[in-house]
Amino acid sequence: MRLAYVDACGFRGYRKRLRVDFASGFTVIEGRNGVGKSTVCDAVEFALTGTISKYLDAKAGRETVADYIWWTGEGPAPEAYYVEVGFYDGDELLVVRREQIAAFDEASLSVIVDRLCDSGMRPSHPLAQLCKASIIRDEHIAALSLDLSESDRYTLLRDAIGATDAEEWVERGRQIALLSRKRREAANVEFEAASREAAQASRRIDELRAAIVEEEAVAGAIARLQTYTGSNTPADGMSEVARLAIVVRARQEEETRALSMGWAGYEASKAALTGLANAVTAADQMLAARRRELEELPQAETGDAMQDLSERARDIAALADLGRHIGLRDGCCPLCASGLSHDDFARGIAAAEDFAKQLDARALKREAGITRRRTAEANTATALALSEQAATEVKSAQLSIGAFEARLMQAGFSPERGRSDVDAALERLGAELERMREDLRIVETLKMNAALERAVAEEQAARTKYVRAQERLGVARLGETRAQALHDSARRAAGETLDQRLDRVLPLMTELFRRLRPHPLWGDIEYKIRGDVRRFLKLQVGDELNPQFIFSSGQRRATGLAFLLSVNLSLAWSRWRTILLDDPVQHVDDFRSVHLAEVIAQLVVNGRQIVCVVEDPALADHLCRRLPITAPGEGTRVTLGTDADGALALLDHQTLVPFTGAALVIEPTRAVG
Repeated sequence: MRLAYVDACGFRGYRKRLRVDFASGFTVIEGRNGVGKSTVCDAVEFALTGTISKYLDAKAGRETVADYIWWTGEGPAPEAYYVEVGFYDGDELLVVRREQIAAFDEASLSVIVDRLCDSGMRPSHPLAQLCKASIIRDEHIAALSLDLSESDRYTLLRDAIGATDAEEWVERGRQIALLSRKRREAANVEFEAASREAAQASRRIDELRAAIVEEEAVAGAIARLQTYTGSNTPADGMSEVARLAIVVRARQEEETRALSMGWAGYEASKAALTGLANAVTAADQMLAARRRELEELPQAETGDAMQDLSERARDIAALADLGRHIGLRDGCCPLCASGLSHDDFARGIAAAEDFAKQLDARALKREAGITRRRTAEANTATALALSEQAATEVKSAQLSIGAFEARLMQAGFSPERGRSDVDAALERLGAELERMREDLRIVETLKMNAALERAVAEEQAARTKYVRAQERLGVARLGETRAQALHDSARRAAGETLDQRLDRVLPLMTELFRRLRPHPLWGDIEYKIRGDVRRFLKLQVGDELNPQFIFSSGQRRATGLAFLLSVNLSLAWSRWRTILLDDPVQHVDDFRSVHLAEVIAQLVVNGRQIVCVVEDPALADHLCRRLPITAPGEGTRVTLGTDADGALALLDHQTLVPFTGAALVIEPTRAVG
């Protein structure tokens, strides 16, 4: 199987249609940066796998490579969005095509997969592994340089070669180990729970045995409870009767304690009752005196009469003052116009003023009488309030004393006997309650025999459960150990299987390293795989020197290229004879580029189809001259760039021809006639 062509439109950076036809031997694609050389390799991988592996881990915000598979630039929209790749199987052309909208034809891809890969030997995901091994990108060369750790280098080597059936068994072993670990953890939880349950059952038995008392003590307790309760109930029913009796005794004790605590208030109320009665008598006497004082006072005139006297006194005083100010007019009084002498006028004015003063004095006297009566009325009201308050206090004290005496008599106590009877009864009830509770506890130990039997049975069941849980835990631990051993064995077997495949890869890698000659001093490189379960791939040159610290970046890339080429050449299940080299000479000097050309030429001679993408036109010229061509159509040179519209396009496609083999040989002349 070989590549026939790549036809794409609206894919990645190609807005316009691009078709590249590949020669059967080699095709050199050259062009400056950004003209879509790597997109040709991307198109082959996308047609086969539906994605581009070098961008799988790239994310920006919420965007991935899937958002940029098809054309997203400015300018006119592409005429179509598709990628089509053709393969030659002998003279038969097989085509796989992916479009942006149309459904993908899985049947056509299935046919190509069967032609590209051996059905009996291929891994579970053959196309992804085939693209990893056949499309040798600049990014892969850098990744497979000497900068990787030994474990990562081995993992990458294993992934590049492709998974084997052992990988499936390794995954199954891992799942079994995981399940066995979860089973062991669950069994451990069950075992711990059973252990706690058994311990609790043992403690319960110890507690019950410690609580059980002797039969004599039980008999004495029953006899006392029968006395306290006044009942001849047998032992098996005494517990309920005793509980009811204890409730009654406790209520009596509470009531008696309340009487004892209220006795001080009762005595205080009785002592204060005499004083309150005297206060009532004194208040009544004061009220009677205040009432007599009020009755002895004359009835006060109304406020209107007092106001009239005051106004008349003010008017007369004002009139007299006006007459004195005006004086006689032509021997006549200015107020009454009567003829008067000056002496008579003066005496009249003085008499008016005296009369005004008399009226004012009468008004003041009446006001003082009203004030005295109001004061007497207020005093009478105050005395009445004090009398009523004293009577109320006496009544309240009498009610409190009567209620407390009623409670005493209801409880069977006499108020005349004093507080001693109440305190004695309270002490007796407390002692009885304490004794009854203790006796009830003793009687209830009869039930503990049955409880002890149940506890023993429960303890036996817990022990049985504990033993079973212990056995299951042991089985689970053994299963986990065996599952882990199985997983390790599967990993070890997978490693051994891979080692057998590496026996073909590593010698070839060494041979390619020699041919590429990345370092002038060390022409050989040694590859060592170590580790039992976890594997490591160690590289060394010379006297066990680590090339990671002595090789330059270009020498590292040449080593990585030798590795990838050896992997491709070692794929026993691949029928694809094509190798795509995407810019394999970055950071590689011209001298080693010549070595690379020699290696590629040998690959072409051995029947490989090579597609080499380069940036340098001089290197493209060198490859076209150096790679062998025995017939037209075996070699092609493609130049990519931009057209007049600025779109990426195919600028030149040259079919290379072989050099003349006998340019200086004179052909023999044929005889004429």
